[in-house]
Amino acid sequence: MHRKLVILLSPLLFILPLTGAYAQESAKSKSKDRYREKDVMQPPLIRNAAEINGPGMDFSPTYYDNGIVFLSNSSKPGPADRKYIDRPSFDMYYALLDANEEPMLRSSFSEEINSSLNEGQATFTRNGKTILFTRNNMYKGVQKADASGRVRMKIYQARWAKYDWEIVGELPFNDDNYSCMHPSLSTDGQKLYFTSDMPGGYGGFDLYVCERINGDWSAPVNLGPEINTDKNEVFPFITFGGQTLFFTSSGHNTLGGLDLFYVNLDNLGEGVVNLNEPFNSPNDDMSIILNEDGTRGFFTSDRPGGHGKADIYTFFIGNGIQGVDKPPANRVTIQVTDGKTGQPVPRAAIRILQPSDDGFISAQNDFYEIDLAPTPEAPNSLSLSLKRKDANELGTPDNYTNASGEAYADFVMYRSYLILASYDGYQTAERLYSVEPNKGGTITLALFEEAVCHRMTGTVTTDKFNTRIPNATLIFSHKKSGQEVVSHTGINGDYNLCLPLDGEYVLQVKREGFRTKSLTVEAVRGKSINHYIRLEPVELTTAASDAAKADAMLARPLQDGYVITMDKIRFEAGKATLNQSAVRHLDAIVELMQRYPEMEIDLTVHTDSRGDARANLEMSNDRAKNAKTYLIYKGIKADRINAVGKGESELRNRCADGVVCSEAEHEFNNRIEVKVRKVGDVTRTP
Repeated sequence: MHRKLVILLSPLLFILPLTGAYAQESAKSKSKDRYREKDVMQPPLIRNAAEINGPGMDFSPTYYDNGIVFLSNSSKPGPADRKYIDRPSFDMYYALLDANEEPMLRSSFSEEINSSLNEGQATFTRNGKTILFTRNNMYKGVQKADASGRVRMKIYQARWAKYDWEIVGELPFNDDNYSCMHPSLSTDGQKLYFTSDMPGGYGGFDLYVCERINGDWSAPVNLGPEINTDKNEVFPFITFGGQTLFFTSSGHNTLGGLDLFYVNLDNLGEGVVNLNEPFNSPNDDMSIILNEDGTRGFFTSDRPGGHGKADIYTFFIGNGIQGVDKPPANRVTIQVTDGKTGQPVPRAAIRILQPSDDGFISAQNDFYEIDLAPTPEAPNSLSLSLKRKDANELGTPDNYTNASGEAYADFVMYRSYLILASYDGYQTAERLYSVEPNKGGTITLALFEEAVCHRMTGTVTTDKFNTRIPNATLIFSHKKSGQEVVSHTGINGDYNLCLPLDGEYVLQVKREGFRTKSLTVEAVRGKSINHYIRLEPVELTTAASDAAKADAMLARPLQDGYVITMDKIRFEAGKATLNQSAVRHLDAIVELMQRYPEMEIDLTVHTDSRGDARANLEMSNDRAKNAKTYLIYKGIKADRINAVGKGESELRNRCADGVVCSEAEHEFNNRIEVKVRKVGDVTRTP
């Protein structure tokens, strides 16, 4: 056990004075009777995060940008010879989390921060624009040792710039003669917890805290003998609520080696609590983090059965860890009124959703539906987007307003919420609300009467075999006014829309491979008109079996040579990592490729012209590679995907270098295009 501890810590500390510090660990109590009964909690579900763990050491996860940043000295994940480590130093990696907060795939975090030296545990401000991280002591990019020849660790700060992180410098309490490392920021960014072996401590490494005062960090304060022992306390993590501190220790009667503990900072008299099994084991267990709800998280362990020398594990515990503080909440009144009269609207349905930083609703995959729309100006081209569903399609409301038009909710500090209010006959109202300290009171949403709707619904199919036809274009022309409304059938051949005027319309239904059909329809206010429309193929073979097959092939949403454009993706500037926007759109491609098991694609990533052309090309290639990796992760075979980046070489508008353009014009060039090389045998479609 002593050897393993040295392995886990010495790459970050290089020479850690462990001799004698752990001599009594083997004699520590092997009974669980020493743990208080109140600390017994519902067993957590723990699994190895195999998607990101490699043959070396993977550890120190921290939350960032809908994912986690962690440390590794393996260049890629996957089981391998545990004796083999293919990198001499530790770098930071990033993994996006799925709707269940499970890591999906890993990618390099930052070229500016990752260096030839060891990078260590990081922490971020809540807006994600500032990072504090651990790194070997360095001077002008070169590792620097102290007078005894030891290389210490320091905490550095960087800020997000246009394309990557820019190093600001080291924190003021660093010193060449001792180490400061493992930073953990409080949610409000005003307190910083960290590990140090600075003089005056109680053991080898102690935990400290400093406060931000007028923009500067105060002198560090030792957290005291209630937390620190004569051994080592490392890897602090302060919870979202700010009252509970998790840390790793070789003291406090561990099960063996390093164990995970927590303490209530507002009541140190309650003592330090060991997390016990299955979090802790006879091996080394360290660097735990919790999500904002306290129900999921990650920790590191070198327990048997892992991929490498140390692995990251993910856990779920539905009722949270007993004794750990819950996030503070503010009671908010939601008031719904009639936008015209100002009168309260009783029995309005209230739905409360949590948007992610990139605008997508967290953990709500069914909040959107895929829309493949024909592109009129480009034959054989489709535009893929994600449409938010109507409020009444989102399931049971969270609440209803009372007779006074009010509903109540508890909102957690520092979170953002999307509030939807709906009532029959009114347009759905929505409000984005962020909770700040001492912010409560009333949120008012005004409902306005729904616009006049002459609803048209229907299904478009083939004439002989009733195969549904997606992506058919529908043009409604009002006979009296000449006003046109253009729509299209969805992936299941259905349409549902409102027409602005009543009376007769001429409806034209078009789809490549079929004869255009025209018919007269009448729009009636307050009445939904449904039509079942059949299209005749341009030509079919005479044999019935061949005709049925050709019919089905023509009606597919995709044909060989089609190009699907995803221009609603919002990549983060300068980043190649996939965010939720990219993942949600790529999930639509996964769905299509699962529907057509022989489908093969060319996936091309484009950027706008801002920045260096060569850097844009490299970034687009990295994004293409990450997109392919994600599709493979979701079960699509690699040989079905050809992925490439083209940078700014194929702009779709005038916005080349030197041309002044708006943000929207530049964003129009940031896109993924998927060309269908082949769809495959329709008879094998599931």
